[in-house]
Amino acid sequence: MLTCSCVFFCFFHRRDFAYVARDKNTRVLKCHVFRCDTPAAAIATSLHEICSKVGAMRAPVRSLVSRAAFPMPKTELVQKFHVFYLGVTSVSRPIGMDVINGAIENLLASTGKEDWIPVILSIADTTVAVIKEKEEEEVLVECRVRFLSFMGVGRDIHTFAFIMDTGSQHFQCHAFWCDPNAGCVSEAVQAACVLRYQKCLVARPPSQRAGSSSSPSPDSVTRRVTTSVKRSVQSLIDTLKPKKQSSELPQQ
Repeated sequence: MLTCSCVFFCFFHRRDFAYVARDKNTRVLKCHVFRCDTPAAAIATSLHEICSKVGAMRAPVRSLVSRAAFPMPKTELVQKFHVFYLGVTSVSRPIGMDVINGAIENLLASTGKEDWIPVILSIADTTVAVIKEKEEEEVLVECRVRFLSFMGVGRDIHTFAFIMDTGSQHFQCHAFWCDPNAGCVSEAVQAACVLRYQKCLVARPPSQRAGSSSSPSPDSVTRRVTTSVKRSVQSLIDTLKPKKQSSELPQQ
């Protein structure tokens, strides 16, 4: 059966007609030859017109597919890290490395090593959860990624914190102590934010999706997080360059 995927056709003399097409199963090009009862020229002309119409119908579909091409989000992946939970403190602003560093230093100064809680930091593209290590059913903190306004690695490369928008202009900063450093935790949270942003873009209508690339929303949480990640990662790199920092916990 001819499906208009033929690549060449012609007629010889008056009654001989042939076309070349790729076999659907073997993908091998084959030449099909016919002796016709009607003039071969008429058959070739009709076939040419049909294939031209089919090709014209397929062109807009291909164009739409190419324009609609968009990276689909990966399947949700949960990453878990064993860290120490330093605690939570209220902060005045939702963004800023100075806010992150100030909160971490205040929590380190106000708590002793014995007060730190061993927890599992569970990071998915929708939720960041802090779960007690020995009692995995007890969730201490649960933050929707959409409400995570800022994150960063502290001045000490073992420390990491994120700011959560709890509504009504109230913000909380949760801090952690990570071994051997906070780099992997920071990257995991960054990946969750990027994946969340990617899913939001995919869910938008194409018209809004196109506009979002040129003029992103000024209050985009993910955009702010991405900026903070770049700063915190650069801070981590700069900290590692001058000297190797002791992995010992601070003495209280």
